Amino acid sequence: MKFLLDLFAEYKAIFGNKVVVLVVVVGSMVYGLLYPMPYLNDVVTKQKLLIIDEDNSTLSKDLIFLVGATSQIELVAEVPSINKAQAQIESFKADGVLFIPRGFESNAYLGVGTIVSYMGNASYFLIYGAIVEGIHNALDSLSQKLYEIHHPNALSASSISYEAIPLYNPSLGYINYALAAVLVFILHQTLIGGSAILTAYQNRIAKESRYNASGRDFPQDSRIYGEVAKIVLVRICAFSSVYCVWFLVYFGVLFPYFGVHIHASMGDFWRFGIVFIICCSACGVLLGALLEDESLPTQIIFISSMPLVFIMGFIWPSELLPSFLRELSYLIPAYHGIRGFVSLNQMGAEFSDVIGHIWALLGIGVFCVGMSIFVLSHKRKCGV
Repeated sequence: MKFLLDLFAEYKAIFGNKVVVLVVVVGSMVYGLLYPMPYLNDVVTKQKLLIIDEDNSTLSKDLIFLVGATSQIELVAEVPSINKAQAQIESFKADGVLFIPRGFESNAYLGVGTIVSYMGNASYFLIYGAIVEGIHNALDSLSQKLYEIHHPNALSASSISYEAIPLYNPSLGYINYALAAVLVFILHQTLIGGSAILTAYQNRIAKESRYNASGRDFPQDSRIYGEVAKIVLVRICAFSSVYCVWFLVYFGVLFPYFGVHIHASMGDFWRFGIVFIICCSACGVLLGALLEDESLPTQIIFISSMPLVFIMGFIWPSELLPSFLRELSYLIPAYHGIRGFVSLNQMGAEFSDVIGHIWALLGIGVFCVGMSIFVLSHKRKCGV
């Protein structure tokens, strides 16, 4: 009963602090809803392409027709020169230009190699890749047509064909490529931020009045350790229970709504998820225990977010990072959480495949709990 009373008092402290509510409730909801919106149409289609046809032959017209028939490309216009095409690309009226050189048809029928060039803005690599794919498909179709003209009895241009199978991301879009990991990272950041803000705030209040969060004076004796341990554990339980609800919202509502694949069983998901949530809560409490200004956790979370995203391994492969950054990422709960959830949900891995991440999260969590109790106890004993 005493534990429940302390837990309800912690809930009151959480939802009575406007800054914590802003981060935990408003931040989690706004980021969860708004971040995926620009990527709902995550498969790139109908990109605007200009044509420069110096050959002006029947075969070049066939190629232009096949290019325009692909789902990736929308033909805008035929322009007379590279300079004209460059002006339209720079004004964002087109995304690229296909250049068909003089002698294209004659060289093709003579069996002489001809280079068809595509020039485009590679700053938008998804758009560039989509147009290259469309042109490649059109050239394959035209090559097949030419082969059948020269060998009318042949069924195909090659006895060996290939089939590309995109594992774990069938649409080749952004949603399953990065959004699944980013949403986990959002929960990680808001959870650590919220628990750190509340702990730092109560540190400041305790320093000013030498009272704890409940208004009781801390005795300067061995009981301080027990009081602090109870506060730390109750706070972790409170934030963890709040974020169990957020995990239900994210994985049960937002993931299906945005088309993120979920393959993990309910048992595996919650076994991994609860360990991850508790670990993040403990990290937040430790961060707050080290601070006495409730504005600092938000600043730390904000500044660290972008660097952390790039060392998590889903935007840029971890293997290509410097070794010290890879080793640093092993100490961050988000790294293990993202790897574990992506393995379970997107890749359909077994729970035994993520057990290493479970142990890492447990180790980080236990360390943070112990250090939080030690730091807060030291501050209470010293009256700081």
